[in-house]
Amino acid sequence: MRILPFLCALILAAGCGAPPSREMPAGPPPSNPGDAAPEDSSQDKPVAFIDDQPVMWRAVVDHAMASRGKDLIEKYILWKLRRDRLEELGIRNTPEHLRRRAQAWIDAVRKQAGEEEFKKKLDEMKMTEAGYVERFIANPEFDEHVRNEKAVAYTLLTEASIEIDTVAFTDEKEAAAFTLLAGRTSFGEAAERLQSTPNVQGRVAYWPRYRFARGVAPDAIAASPELEKKLFAMKKGHTTGVERTNKNILVVVHVVNTYDASPAPYAAIAEQVMAEVLRVPPSEEQVLHWIERIFKSKRIRYEDRYTPGNQGR
Repeated sequence: MRILPFLCALILAAGCGAPPSREMPAGPPPSNPGDAAPEDSSQDKPVAFIDDQPVMWRAVVDHAMASRGKDLIEKYILWKLRRDRLEELGIRNTPEHLRRRAQAWIDAVRKQAGEEEFKKKLDEMKMTEAGYVERFIANPEFDEHVRNEKAVAYTLLTEASIEIDTVAFTDEKEAAAFTLLAGRTSFGEAAERLQSTPNVQGRVAYWPRYRFARGVAPDAIAASPELEKKLFAMKKGHTTGVERTNKNILVVVHVVNTYDASPAPYAAIAEQVMAEVLRVPPSEEQVLHWIERIFKSKRIRYEDRYTPGNQGR
């Protein structure tokens, strides 16, 4: 298993990206002040050499902006919107919060990989577990990732949200049979029986319990606005019939719990937010939806020489 290298890659990927490409945000692209701006010789310096001929920083930026200006501008806008929202809420990480989150993440890796494999990976990296925790804490990308998780958890704790259990199917008959069984027994018992049934792997998936606010749903539900609307109208303990999502996945969803909106300043519930992050860490998918939701709430208009037609969004 390659759990630990994957984990490091995931941490390094935890920055900000534009909704169309579904990337996590990174830092902003280099700014280009345009032709009318005063020349800044410090900005026009070699960044590489081809047979001793310099490749200038400004030429690289101009080429990047000319070839994909709107994409880079969108990435910057996403980075800025996310950063501004975190600052507005006052979301910060204490060293202790980072330590607790890093330990929880490492514990989850240990559980998934197994104690022997986990120790083997630490030995390969010539690190102790405590040293590995400290590496997380010192990583600025990890700090950003945990701030993003806190923002999602804060959203769940302060806005109206629901908690669901879901079983997904590829076969309509199996989905219908499950619905009948759940009606005769309970959703939980039907899901338990299903998981112990042989030869269903690849056709049936039990999705872990998931809590979300509007616009921060699991991917298949987020892509199906009518289903999300239906779920928020349901009561605690109710179960849907067989629903087909816009991703062409068949799902049966059980509403485990519903939560009313409970607005509060972030500072007043910071420890509660951290406890929720540790209890059920928000998925990368939820973080992406949270960022996209901010993007969609804004009116973006492009007015730069690199965007064809300067079309607003």
